[in-house]
Amino acid sequence: MKTDPMQPPAPFPRPASPGAAPPSPGSLAAVVARLLARHGLTRVYTAACQVVAVISVAAGLTVWTNGRQLWWDEHGRPRAWPGADPEGAAAHLAGLAGPPGPAGPS
Repeated sequence: MKTDPMQPPAPFPRPASPGAAPPSPGSLAAVVARLLARHGLTRVYTAACQVVAVISVAAGLTVWTNGRQLWWDEHGRPRAWPGADPEGAAAHLAGLAGPPGPAGPS
């Protein structure tokens, strides 16, 4: 059985205007991951390339960013958040992720 590779949720944000230097997706993903850790979410994983970064927040909650905007599916509907507000995004995502689980096996 062949499966399709994971794709970012629609709608994918528009590319930057010509000549505009977009912020780094990896930098924004790292900032959001650090802020999520302040909310107790320490098992956050990120991966990035020059065009997009992905943040795995919790089971079923994956966030994508192009450096200017963050987006994810929330209750089956697309949700976007401005990249200029990583603190607000992290607080919102932490609420969606629910209470943090145990840090690991004891």
